[in-house]
Amino acid sequence: ILAVLVFIGSGLGHLTDKNMVGYAQFKKIPSAALAVRLSGVLLLAGAAGIVLGIWGDLAAVLSALLVLIMTITMHNFWTLEDAQAKQMDMIMFMKNIAMIGGLLVIAWAYSNGGGASLVDPVWGAAG
Repeated sequence: ILAVLVFIGSGLGHLTDKNMVGYAQFKKIPSAALAVRLSGVLLLAGAAGIVLGIWGDLAAVLSALLVLIMTITMHNFWTLEDAQAKQMDMIMFMKNIAMIGGLLVIAWAYSNGGGASLVDPVWGAAG
């Protein structure tokens, strides 16, 4: 649950913070306002799936994929020339990679009996 708090806060921020759209525009994200709002909804949906155990493994894997896409597009430190901006984006990039790792551990836990899994409706719950 603690890991998911980051995604709840970020999802709400994507839906309410006007600065998020400005930053996405600065990073040249197409349809920045729509992309920010959509990513907020997806972050919240993934968090809900993980916390409520509704296909928790799928929710965690899709959240990891979303964070990977957002990380590559928003924290592409390798393209920056300014040393301070480059360092900040590299820190954010590495933080997101760590969060992706945590999401994959959550997916693994769900798929190994840690809660309702995507395969449960198809194969039946183990046990």
